[in-house]
Amino acid sequence: MEKADFFKSLGFNEYESRALTSFVNLKSASPKQISQDSGVPQNKLYNILKDFEKKGILSVIPSETKRYELINLKTFIENTLSEKQKRLNELKKISNKIEILKESPKDFIFGLIKGQRAIMNKLAEKNLNVKKEILGVQRNWKIWGEGLRNMQRIIKKGVKVKMIGVINNETKKRAKEWRKIGCEIRAYNLKFGENPLRFSIFDNKEARITIGKPEIQNPEDYITIWTNSKPLIFILRKQFFEMWKQSEKFK
Repeated sequence: MEKADFFKSLGFNEYESRALTSFVNLKSASPKQISQDSGVPQNKLYNILKDFEKKGILSVIPSETKRYELINLKTFIENTLSEKQKRLNELKKISNKIEILKESPKDFIFGLIKGQRAIMNKLAEKNLNVKKEILGVQRNWKIWGEGLRNMQRIIKKGVKVKMIGVINNETKKRAKEWRKIGCEIRAYNLKFGENPLRFSIFDNKEARITIGKPEIQNPEDYITIWTNSKPLIFILRKQFFEMWKQSEKFK
């Protein structure tokens, strides 16, 4: 993570984060130097400097040309992180008190989820509830921490995970990460088409079909159909094992 991104995560805005980054790099500097180094306009910078002084993280160095240096920054960061952690703990307590629907309603047939991030979060959460088996077809072996951790957790509990996906120079390294945690993997056979349909089946009870690239270019517009339709799950399961049989083991 870049310094400016780190400062943004603490609550500073774009200009403030860039100014702080320049102070960290330059140690001490005049407003003009900070402005030149950070790209923050001087008319914006003066208010920022005053605010930093109020926060107790900036000190004026006596000299002919007014100069500043950071002080107490480490303490300020530690206090800010402590406050954020306190707030996070409070949110977790509230979350634990919220009743979450663990099973889909009996009349549920299908639902739609939009956006890659929402889809990934749904998959990570769903995987934790699987008892026996996950079958999945994907394209790019997308890696995200929560997804990997949750999958590894259920595999250790005895869940069998079979995955088929495109294996090439670009995706091979990512596929290895999934294999490393215990997924059984096979390389997608192009006889089934240039781009595989992305789908998963969970305990033969629910399934998802995701439509993304190349049909949809913007990840925010990705669509996932989530269903417990038995006829559709039967078709997907049959398709999966036909693909599995004709795909190569990933070595």
